[in-house]
Amino acid sequence: MVLKLTTTMTSKGQFTLPAEIRQALDLRPGDELRFELTDDKQLNVAPRRRRSIRELRATLPPLTLGRDLTQADIDDAVAAAMDEQEQRVRSGN
Repeated sequence: MVLKLTTTMTSKGQFTLPAEIRQALDLRPGDELRFELTDDKQLNVAPRRRRSIRELRATLPPLTLGRDLTQADIDDAVAAAMDEQEQRVRSGN
C-alpha cells in the first residue's frame, strides 16, 4: 500500500499529519516521529511509540527472589524506598 498525501506548513513551521497516515502507523497522542535527512535531501520519517508500563514490563525477564513474590516482599521494598527517600530529604540531597 502506498499513500501519497500532501500537507501544508503553517507560519510556525508545523504540519498536520493526515489522519490516513496516523491510522496506518497506529499513532496515538504521545507518540513521536523521528526525522532523518540524507545528504541527497531525502527525508525519512519513522514512528517512535511511547509504550505503557505494561508493554515495557512484558519485555523484561520475570522478577524472582528464587520464589514467588509475596505482598510482604512488596511492602518491605516500598518501606525501604520510603526510608531512603526520607534520609535523602533530611540530608538535603
